[in-house]
Amino acid sequence: MMSLKKIFLPFVVAFIFPVFLFSRVSWCEDEPQDMPPQPLTKEAAVQYALSHNRLFKAAMQDVAAATQRVKQAEADFYPKVDGSYAFRQFSNQPVVNLTAEGLPIHGPIPFSIKTSNRWEVNVVQPLFTGFALESQYKMNKAGEKISKYQRDEIRLNLVRDVQAAYLQVLLGARLLQVARDNVSSLEVQKKNAEANYKQGVAASNDVLKAEVALADAVQRERNAAKQLTVLRSTLNQLLDVDLQAKVELADIKERTYDIPDLHQLYIYAEQRRPEYLSLDASIKQADWGKTAARSRYYPRVSAFAQYFREGEDFAADNNPFTNSDNASVGVRVDWNFFEGGKTRASELEWEYRRRSLEQKRDDYHKQMQLQIETAYEQLKVAKANIETARVALRQAEENERITTIQYKEQVVIFLEVLNAQVFVAQTRADFYQALYGYEIAKAELERAIGGPLGS
Repeated sequence: MMSLKKIFLPFVVAFIFPVFLFSRVSWCEDEPQDMPPQPLTKEAAVQYALSHNRLFKAAMQDVAAATQRVKQAEADFYPKVDGSYAFRQFSNQPVVNLTAEGLPIHGPIPFSIKTSNRWEVNVVQPLFTGFALESQYKMNKAGEKISKYQRDEIRLNLVRDVQAAYLQVLLGARLLQVARDNVSSLEVQKKNAEANYKQGVAASNDVLKAEVALADAVQRERNAAKQLTVLRSTLNQLLDVDLQAKVELADIKERTYDIPDLHQLYIYAEQRRPEYLSLDASIKQADWGKTAARSRYYPRVSAFAQYFREGEDFAADNNPFTNSDNASVGVRVDWNFFEGGKTRASELEWEYRRRSLEQKRDDYHKQMQLQIETAYEQLKVAKANIETARVALRQAEENERITTIQYKEQVVIFLEVLNAQVFVAQTRADFYQALYGYEIAKAELERAIGGPLGS
């Protein structure tokens, strides 16, 4: 006789193994993470972020929720249909006592069924609500528009942040390369100083100066590498990929842009800046809120219809005392005459809210112009800095070349050579900062006016 273990073991394996295999396959399918195409351009990075960034996805869901609130408000215009069923069982037969003199019937007389099954359908259609339904609908439409403006604000922030992070990663890579080149050059100078010292044509402090300069350059290289790691993680966070993922970026081409005058930029912002437009929509929402509050001054009129069946059986067909089914229609008027000033207080609440929003809008208008002016001036400075840094870099490289020749001819001291190389590294870093800083300043200006400069 086979043991229970031998009997049930095949069934246990047959049940558990497919479950484990399915869960394992599902887990493995979720494991690979979608990665952007590489090398990743700045434009592709923006599009990838708009498709994957969680904060922007949350804003899209908020818009969808606001749309559903509009549909809820719209549904209030349509008739409401309710159905109900009720079962009731009396412990005793309902009767009426007729004992008055002169009546042909005396004693308790049944007047209703003992077991009741009642089916009922009610239809209510609002006819006039003092503009409350329309106001609520308009308020929710304004709320939907506000949620879209908030989504657009998050989108603008994301585009600006991705562009800035992308450019800062490229800049960080350039600065790291400058730091590494500087370390390599100083290592060569240190070896030359040591060789000259052994040959007796250089002082020992030349070797010390080279070692100090090299140590400082190594520290700068380490800081540049650390900063680049952080910048890459920042960009990966915006793209919603693993923070340690290696995303290869395509470099940008050097270019300049035609910038409209400051007054035109102000006009662009007033037409496109979502925060400013959101305040306008909020003011309109407050107007409709005030109208909704005033609706309680008016009567509320609704039409209704009812159909019911009531009987002893479940289908309510049998009722020996009255008709088993009936229908009715009518009109109902509700009008509140006193509620302690609640309606007036609600009306004033919306009025004060509207005034507050107007003050916020006017103040934000000035803040917006200040942001545009700041970004505009920064872009002009960044553009001028590119050529300045370019000239300075050429001069520093020429100075290094001449200083190196002079040192070989014993015209200048070794410290001058080290200083010349430091100048080259610094001016090259300044040039890259000006080059990428110009693109970052452009991104800031586009954020300030609420969209691309070319649109």
